[in-house]
Amino acid sequence: MLMVLESKSVLDISLGIEVYGTSTRGIGGVLRKRLEDFVVEEVPLHGGTFGNLVLLVVEKRGIDTLTAALMLSKKLKIPLRDVGFAGLKDTRSISIQRFTIKVPENFDVSNISSEKLKIVGIYKAKKHLRPGMLLGNSFTITIRDINLPMSEVENVVTETLSQLNAIGGVPNFYGYQRFGINRPNTHIVGKLLIKGDYENAVMEILATPYPHEPKSHRDARTFLAETMDFKQALKKFPKNLIFERQMIKWLAKKPNDYLGSLRVLPKYLLTLHVDAYLSYIFNRALSERLRKLGSLRKVMEGDIIARCDAYGNPVRPTFIAKSSHMDLKGDQIILAFVPACIKARVEGYMSDLISSLFKLEGLEPPFNSLENLGLHGRLGLLRQLTFKPLNLSYTIETNLLRMKFTLPKSSYATILLREVMKPEDPIEAGF
Repeated sequence: MLMVLESKSVLDISLGIEVYGTSTRGIGGVLRKRLEDFVVEEVPLHGGTFGNLVLLVVEKRGIDTLTAALMLSKKLKIPLRDVGFAGLKDTRSISIQRFTIKVPENFDVSNISSEKLKIVGIYKAKKHLRPGMLLGNSFTITIRDINLPMSEVENVVTETLSQLNAIGGVPNFYGYQRFGINRPNTHIVGKLLIKGDYENAVMEILATPYPHEPKSHRDARTFLAETMDFKQALKKFPKNLIFERQMIKWLAKKPNDYLGSLRVLPKYLLTLHVDAYLSYIFNRALSERLRKLGSLRKVMEGDIIARCDAYGNPVRPTFIAKSSHMDLKGDQIILAFVPACIKARVEGYMSDLISSLFKLEGLEPPFNSLENLGLHGRLGLLRQLTFKPLNLSYTIETNLLRMKFTLPKSSYATILLREVMKPEDPIEAGF
């Protein structure tokens, strides 16, 4: 059984990513010193080339998926709801991603490219893309500033990958991007929304500065925290803080209507915060499981077992384990329900871990307070406990490691990279 290595990172622990799946020393280094150091391309579902929708293949540089969708919406003069995409991609990357749009027939979309958003393909589609409608993502990632001899880098990488294979794969934690990088607080806001503590949720969004965000943002948030003067704060909040400014405008007119200020936000953004908190609880449960069992190959009562397709995604049929301490066979993987806004549907080991964590947090589903925000909450999605990188290769140069691999959907490259690098400060290391 693996002796679990506890993370020393304050950020990791705050996000529930409390342990490593490996005991290697890590190679250190820095990600994303250049934009081209982190390249990701979707592996799309196989589909036809006919339909009433337009499918755009977009190369985006240094912007997140939601910003790209907003840019398409504005340039094409269509509602945001008519822009579909299959998954969120990191801001600090070059990402090749697909969007579906609903536009009139023969509408010219070829001239909407810009420096940060370039159209590289135009096709037809029958259905709007929705989250999860992809097979996975392929990555080309460069780690720089490695201060180890090349032979030692080789040994660490080889041993790390070997240990991950021995425990069943990479622990499938929700990655840093789920919670915010410069402001890692989406799960904090999510918990406050679930509790119905709207005032503190608003103040966490608006008036809590974080050290890695721009100084102009920190100064504006500090001013609001110290003065509670929403009218003056509106003058200080930078124009690019679009959602914060919308909330402040509301509060400048109705200073104590914190619930109303939250309702001006798009529902997808509120849902993102709630989901982040549920992801945090999942991370803590996965950390505790690995800590107690030392492996993610061990099947426990209530675990849902499935086989993988060629891309590492679970496929039916599935069955629920009726007893504990079996081992996985062949290409089987363990699935568990992500914590939900309703009571657990399946009893068992992971469900018990999640229930105990909710109790420690002073919460118990169902979370009826979300109805005040027009949210119904997640019903609980299945998530695999591990993932395995496909077609993994790497090259080592002086102070540099370049890795190529493909991951199944809903898995984070940064979670694999943290096992290899073991950063004490993930933000400084470019995560």
